[in-house]
Amino acid sequence: MAKPDYYDVTDCKTNDAGAPKFCKKSEPGEGTERSCAYDGARVVLMPITDVIHLVHGPIACAGNSWDNRGARSSGSQLYRRGFTTEMLENDVVFGGEKKLYKAILEVAGRYPEAKAIFVYATCVTAMTGDDVEAVCKAAAEKVVVPVIPVNTPGFIGDKNIGNRLAGEILFKYVIGTAEPPVLGEYSINLIGEYNIAGDLWGMLPLFDRLGIRILSCFSGDAKFEELRYAHRARLNVIICSKSLTNLAKKMQKTFGMPYIEESFYGMTDTAKALRDIARELDDAVGGLEKRVMQDRVEKLIEEEEAKCRTAIAPYRARLEGKRAVLFTGGVKTWSMVNALRELGVEILAAGTQNSTLEDFYRMKGLMHQDAKIIEDTSTAGLLKVMQEKMPDLIVAGGKTKFLALKTRTPFLDINHGRSHPYAGYEGMVTFARQLDLTVNNPIWPALNAAFPWEKSAMELAADVAGAAGHGERFLALPIPAAESLCPPPLLGRGQGEGAVSPAGNSDGNVTLSPTLSHQGGVRIKQSTVNPQKNSPALGATLAFLGIDGMLGLLHGAQGCSTFIRLQLSRHFKESIALNSTAMSEDTAIFGGWENLKKGIGRVIEKFDPRVVGVMTSGLTETMGDDVRSAIVHFRRENPQYDHVPVVWASTPDYCGSMQEGYAAAVEAIVDALVEEEDEATIVTQVNLLPGVHLTPADVEALKEITESFGLTPVVIPDISNALDGHIDDTVSPLSTGGITVEHIRAAGRSAATLYIGDSLAKAALKLKERCGIPAYGFTSVTGLKEVDMLMETLSAISGRPIPEKHRRWRSRLTDAMVDSHYQFGNKKVALALEADNLKTLTGFLAGMGCEVQAALSATRTRGLDALPSATVFVGDLEDLETAALGADLLVANSNGRQAAAKLGIKAHLRAGLPVFDRLGAHQKMWVGYRGTMNLVFEVANIFQANAKESQKLAHN
Repeated sequence: MAKPDYYDVTDCKTNDAGAPKFCKKSEPGEGTERSCAYDGARVVLMPITDVIHLVHGPIACAGNSWDNRGARSSGSQLYRRGFTTEMLENDVVFGGEKKLYKAILEVAGRYPEAKAIFVYATCVTAMTGDDVEAVCKAAAEKVVVPVIPVNTPGFIGDKNIGNRLAGEILFKYVIGTAEPPVLGEYSINLIGEYNIAGDLWGMLPLFDRLGIRILSCFSGDAKFEELRYAHRARLNVIICSKSLTNLAKKMQKTFGMPYIEESFYGMTDTAKALRDIARELDDAVGGLEKRVMQDRVEKLIEEEEAKCRTAIAPYRARLEGKRAVLFTGGVKTWSMVNALRELGVEILAAGTQNSTLEDFYRMKGLMHQDAKIIEDTSTAGLLKVMQEKMPDLIVAGGKTKFLALKTRTPFLDINHGRSHPYAGYEGMVTFARQLDLTVNNPIWPALNAAFPWEKSAMELAADVAGAAGHGERFLALPIPAAESLCPPPLLGRGQGEGAVSPAGNSDGNVTLSPTLSHQGGVRIKQSTVNPQKNSPALGATLAFLGIDGMLGLLHGAQGCSTFIRLQLSRHFKESIALNSTAMSEDTAIFGGWENLKKGIGRVIEKFDPRVVGVMTSGLTETMGDDVRSAIVHFRRENPQYDHVPVVWASTPDYCGSMQEGYAAAVEAIVDALVEEEDEATIVTQVNLLPGVHLTPADVEALKEITESFGLTPVVIPDISNALDGHIDDTVSPLSTGGITVEHIRAAGRSAATLYIGDSLAKAALKLKERCGIPAYGFTSVTGLKEVDMLMETLSAISGRPIPEKHRRWRSRLTDAMVDSHYQFGNKKVALALEADNLKTLTGFLAGMGCEVQAALSATRTRGLDALPSATVFVGDLEDLETAALGADLLVANSNGRQAAAKLGIKAHLRAGLPVFDRLGAHQKMWVGYRGTMNLVFEVANIFQANAKESQKLAHN
């Protein structure tokens, strides 16, 4: 039986010189894996604005990916809410069909404005055999809206397969199920236009002026009802290359509707698209002898191109001669070549990850004959292209962003992560403006100038002379008028306090008592909405990134690693060293042993890591892959790789969250790498285990505090120099800057272990059991009393008094607390964070005089019942929308902004992970006396600014 056409890969083989093999699949450990079929279906369907998108699976698929695309809506925001059944371990064992059924009924009842419910199968639910289609059919009899199954688990193929399957689903369940209220003479559909950053809105004015009606758009800014009557349009216009050609072909065969493929990026392609659409519409409406629409188009093009050329002229003057590397996929590849050429930018190399052979020919025809087609899209491959070509600019998607910036190369995002629309003539002007702002930003000359140690003696002397004369030049400046200066704020006096857990405190997953459940009862929600959780594998990845020369290998479907990389990149603004075993449909059925062994071997051979960190996913844990045995067999079969340690952490998606995955990885690192030493203890060496909630700046500060006592800290893991946001001379596809394997091995000789965060108690106690090292635990090191305990402990371990500089910082902290306590007093606060972070910030805010009205933990852990909060429970960010009602401050990651906006809370302290709508999250330092002072001022200023805003509104 032949495969359906949506599985066919066109132009799979070619003998043309330089043309890539477009059928090439992701291989384990190659570092070039694409995203998965589930993600491809999301790309097509989730921009439908007024429907519920319910993901049936563990937390990873929804938790790592919800609300992370730039598709915009002019109406309903329902599509941006993250709905998932969040399957847990028991659901995987006993099946999730009942939970899914109840979840559908629940969300349909709670969101009556929804026009349909799309239910997404995932790898785990496909493996457990949940019949999503049968459940949807049964649930549809109980609700008033269509319930549509999306059976696209990640392991069945790559992103393009998911795109095509989504087209099949739309054709089967949606298109042709309603009639338009008004048709119009010139009506078209746009297919593959997702309104990224508002691209569609840049095209609509052109169509309005021409009298062309967009009947349906698949699926940017789409309403479900509009898609139902798409079969009545006269023409389909494909905007995104071949990903939905199968949908256009089926509509042509069934409804007699022709289709064309066009682009609206750049003046040349926009003009071509408008002319082609006009020709097709004239032909459909009145035959070839009528040119009504074509005449309108020619007049519009003449007017718009003249205005556009005038508007982009100053930008072109500054961009002409610049050289760029372009890396995207599909229609954007050749279309952006045209747009860049119109601005005088030369293309040195272009990537073709999601393109076809036709796209390849278009690119080659537009570019210089020496321009290179990028085949190796791994980190190493892209780095090689950058080093060879030395471009002035990288134009690509967000996954390449931080790799480009680390090479000190200007970068422009043209994929879903961007904030500016580039389609149409206005979009072309915006594109030119953003290119100019990027390429000609004054930071680049400064970043690429000679380093101080590279300058000549004469240059250094001139710089020193300039610094020496700075005071005179400064005093020569005019004194500003008094009224132009802001007066200092009115300050008050006070003091706060917090809570500390005793040394040796342990932690783990437990079931909370009913008093910790929502509203004092049992939490009965069948669906998680807007999860605050991240996947355990993401936490493990973060821990592994703190080892120098590490490469993470996620044993699972290829989409899992893509989501983790995106989530961590959004937060840390870094390229993330993570690979995948790229589990396929076959390996999901017959077992993933060989994939895992092949992946380990390939990453060692290709990237030469100092250590490989393996973590599991919901898919491979559900299958029952014996990872430990697979690694043992790999060792037997490949003795040449014995020099590379392989550390494995079990991180199924359905057990815990980021914190639990991080803790599991730290335990695995300690267990696998720390050696039991017979040699004498190094009395000046201590182990430091920093919690997942600590930033790179926090970890660095803790290292410096420890060193100030004459102690040498062995930090496991150490992200302070790995994810701290720096640019090296050499950029590597591996994690760099963390602790070395040799230092981890020597941790067994330390005099003590200090751990920050209750979740790391097990790792610390494992060191105590194996090596006899005393363990000292701290729930928090933020807050006056909490830091006092840390200082006292370090003083006892080292035998030295607390250094004078810390005493000075303590004095400054107490002064800050006195000055700021008026801003904190009686303020109501709601928090939603991972447990260790929740304990830290709840204790701090309560100690400063705030009323903590609600504390929501991502998972159930020990110690939550001791939190100084009126209400404590495990919940999602939808729960926060109720719990935070009436609060003055909301503390959550960036995903909490929806709750803040819905409740009208202006004061939102970003904490946890991810924080992607603010810069510098990784450089926030809230530990120690100095860090606590930073936090005091930051929160006080938030309160103060909010108070002034409220006063202004009241006055008006």
